[in-house]
Amino acid sequence: MEQTDEPAFNVPPATLYTAASLIIVHILLTVAADDTVRWAYQSLAFSTDRFTALLNGVGDVGFGAVFLTLCGHLFLHNDFMHLLINAFMLLAFGAFVERAKGMAVFFLLFCVCGWIGALGEYLVTDPEGGSYLYGASGAVFGMMGASTWLLLPRFGLRKILTFVGVMMGLNLVIGLTPLGLLLTGGEAGISWAAHLAGFVAGALLMPLLPVRAAPE
Repeated sequence: MEQTDEPAFNVPPATLYTAASLIIVHILLTVAADDTVRWAYQSLAFSTDRFTALLNGVGDVGFGAVFLTLCGHLFLHNDFMHLLINAFMLLAFGAFVERAKGMAVFFLLFCVCGWIGALGEYLVTDPEGGSYLYGASGAVFGMMGASTWLLLPRFGLRKILTFVGVMMGLNLVIGLTPLGLLLTGGEAGISWAAHLAGFVAGALLMPLLPVRAAPE
């Protein structure tokens, strides 16, 4: 039997470590005290009310606190199913991006698409109601949007557009109907706006970013 040095589970490091960090944070919160979990979600989840207060200069909400939630919400998840879906999609699509563009671009897209996803949720949220957003979905959908450029030569424009149409259609159906609440057990809604905004951000940014430098 021929042997090879190629690992069986060949995921580039930034993608692998980011997915692992999502899992580790969720496990830690699962075993943490209730007060700690409550503090984490109240302090690190993206709050549309907090963001509105920052924009309007109301209260003592500072940019640093809001920026922390723009980053922190990406590592919080509703349950293990929410976590596993995001981790699996990140491993699949993030690996494409990292192999093509490198670690720096991967991290840039992960963060920026996650931030834009949060802003997408903010734009569609009723200002009178407010909401908390958590989960890496905006960043993950950003990786999916970026990956469409990499998959285009292999599958062609028609198949890529069909894939995008199906994914975005499902996103809207699940996010805008009671099906989303059914899937989450009624505990939380599914942010179709964060998914859509993240996907569009990834698709628009990908062709503008440099190609991974070839090793010397």
